[in-house]
Amino acid sequence: MVWLSDDFTNVGNLSLAMTITNVFTIIALYSIRTYQVSDVNEVYSDSDYVTARLITCVGSILLCVIFILFDDRSSMQRLIIFCYMIFRANEALIDVFHGIDQKHWRMDYICISQVMRGISKLVAFTILLWIFDLLTAIIGMTMITIVIGLIYDVPKARKLATFTIKARKQIASLLKRCLPLMLSLLISTAILSYARYLLEEIQGTAALGAYTAATTPTIIIPVIAVLIFSPLIKPLADLLNKKNVVGYLKIFAMALGLIVGITVAATVVSHFFGVWGLGILFDASVIPYAYLLAPAAVAAGLTGLLWYLNAIFTTVGDIKGLFVCKLIGLIICLATAGMFIENFGLMGTNYVMIVSQGAAALLLFLRLFWYMSRNNELFNRNKKDI
Repeated sequence: MVWLSDDFTNVGNLSLAMTITNVFTIIALYSIRTYQVSDVNEVYSDSDYVTARLITCVGSILLCVIFILFDDRSSMQRLIIFCYMIFRANEALIDVFHGIDQKHWRMDYICISQVMRGISKLVAFTILLWIFDLLTAIIGMTMITIVIGLIYDVPKARKLATFTIKARKQIASLLKRCLPLMLSLLISTAILSYARYLLEEIQGTAALGAYTAATTPTIIIPVIAVLIFSPLIKPLADLLNKKNVVGYLKIFAMALGLIVGITVAATVVSHFFGVWGLGILFDASVIPYAYLLAPAAVAAGLTGLLWYLNAIFTTVGDIKGLFVCKLIGLIICLATAGMFIENFGLMGTNYVMIVSQGAAALLLFLRLFWYMSRNNELFNRNKKDI
């Protein structure tokens, strides 16, 4: 984006679209994948999961349309946000087929799909942005991912399971069960989205573009965190079902250590080599903003940590505690974001995310240890387990 644009406006418009659609993407995903993979007793059918995800994807698009119609944006910005939302909804729909793959231990299907879509999206977006404009690039990227989903992801999932789109009472039950978890994840996303949204409101689209360009490399941190703990959701659910406390805590600690270690390493590398790295990835216009990189790595690590805790609280069944702790983090964000951004500019965006997410993470750890100690039935220790 920086290479192919004359300034940060295109980057800012794309970042604005990502920021706004992040919230509605959580509604599209609806945290169904976590229940889907951990549903070892098959309470819901594959058809229930696919139909429910289709409903949430359509609903998220409609809600996004309502939001952008009332938001004070230009017609072009509204089109960019709408088309990007279609792209995100399609990605969410593909995710439910990946849930079927994961449940049958065919992670290779997921990997191949991600590689194909990743390369295709990058190539299509880059070429179309270079030749035409940002809107055309987003439309082209969306069409590519839809085609790959139809010719690869759906057929692969059908090899493993039989599913149809049909209305059943079970779907309403599934949506009701996933609602608290979706709301808790929505709160986490709202913290990130509100900080960036307010930055654009206070300092403009170009400022948001500069912040996004400089902190883009940190996106890899929560992505790696997901790659670490996502395959562990089903094993954790199985260990909990078997009352194996030692095995559960061992996997929990291993994944936690990896996420924290990666965050610390990324922060150190960003601090000492940030200017050099941004100079290689982008042009000279981004280098003055290299000071944002290390704190952004901390914020990104906290994001990955909160996503991980989402999965942990789901397996132990404390959705209420998850919701309340994250809600406190969101309240802190709403109360302090304006102050941080007005006083510290672009760096204030990092500060508000670190403070609000850090508070939520601390509360979640305290709640988790308290909940486990008060609910002995979660792990009935026996000699075999120990």
